[in-house]
Amino acid sequence: MILEGVKLMVIGMAIVYVFLLVLMLSVMLSAKLFKDSDARASSDSGAPQRSRRDVIPIIAAAVAAYRAKHTGDG
Repeated sequence: MILEGVKLMVIGMAIVYVFLLVLMLSVMLSAKLFKDSDARASSDSGAPQRSRRDVIPIIAAAVAAYRAKHTGDG
């Protein structure tokens, strides 16, 4: 009875291990396949690239507008 339980445990662990191995290989393969297409898509986006110095005032203005709109709601 205990031997059957151990056998079932080993089979279950082996199945999980094989599944995780297949999952890992498929993720690595898809990363290699889509690596070039992601690089091309990001470079051809047409949107201008902004530096951090350009983005900080935009975020500050958005936060100020949000706070002005939601003042006293709490």
